[in-house]
Amino acid sequence: MTDTSDIRYLTDHYDEKIDAINALGAPLNFVFITDMHNGLGRARIPGGGDREYGLAADHIRSIQYILDRCPGISCVVNGGDIGNDYWPDAAGIRSTYRETMDALYALSVPVHCCIGNHDDATAMAEQEKNNAIAILPEEMHAICMKYNPTPENYYYADLQGTGYRFLFLNSCDRPYRIGENGRFIQDYPLEISNRQAEWIEKEALATEQKILVFSHAPISNVGIFGSIGKGGGYVRSHDDTLNSSRVYTALRECRNVRGQICGHVHYDNLLYRDRMVIVSSLCSFPQEWAPSSPKRVHGTITETAFDVFSIKDDLMVITRFGAGCDRAATFLR
Repeated sequence: MTDTSDIRYLTDHYDEKIDAINALGAPLNFVFITDMHNGLGRARIPGGGDREYGLAADHIRSIQYILDRCPGISCVVNGGDIGNDYWPDAAGIRSTYRETMDALYALSVPVHCCIGNHDDATAMAEQEKNNAIAILPEEMHAICMKYNPTPENYYYADLQGTGYRFLFLNSCDRPYRIGENGRFIQDYPLEISNRQAEWIEKEALATEQKILVFSHAPISNVGIFGSIGKGGGYVRSHDDTLNSSRVYTALRECRNVRGQICGHVHYDNLLYRDRMVIVSSLCSFPQEWAPSSPKRVHGTITETAFDVFSIKDDLMVITRFGAGCDRAATFLR
């Protein structure tokens, strides 16, 4: 069935941004969208419908409007946390994942995915009385790794003709254990396994191409500002990824790594560290996590937030569609 819902409340605001992207004439352009948390309003807000609380499929379908008018965009990168792991039953959780990925796969360019900490549903499996679900790595691979040529949930892609390699890391690459109550235990929400770290060191970084690294969570939280959810604080120092020091060291010491791009913190950061550009992007899900977050109003352009990254020589222009502002950075490597 064709989706005929009207998304002009989004796309009516896109043309000026599209003209600026095309005028830049960058040889490498891609979309980055993250933390959609599709379906969260449906299950948690009594009587709440999608239109009142945002619908990730609408945000994604609006990307096609941009792709149709920006022929230089080569791919879309999904930063993870695609669905609603708070849904009270397994079928509902999986339906929000399929809805998101069906919309992404309907786009006219390849879609590369990172795994988010909410995507395996183990936190809810442990916390919710009637929920013993876990979306294990094999199932996540089937759901969101269509353009991954490997059996792992991390990989790289060399973008032909651009001189760039994109690394898609899995910052939720953790073991799965079942507790005495029969539910999966979430030992720690963020981890990069030793196996993945060794792959990064020995294979993924072994290239003469320039490298951009994508992950759901920041590889290092130094200097990163963003939500910690309950508790009233905003710096994610509590939320370091296990094995992150090893991986960050490998990235720092590889002179071809120009930048790192992530989600997870639901906040826009742009900083320079060890001559790398580190960028986090606002959540597409319409929620304000900090007093300094941009205002989000359902049914308006601010309902969504995602970026087109355009790279031209040492310049990276980040064009925001939805809530928030455009940004730019200079590569130092």
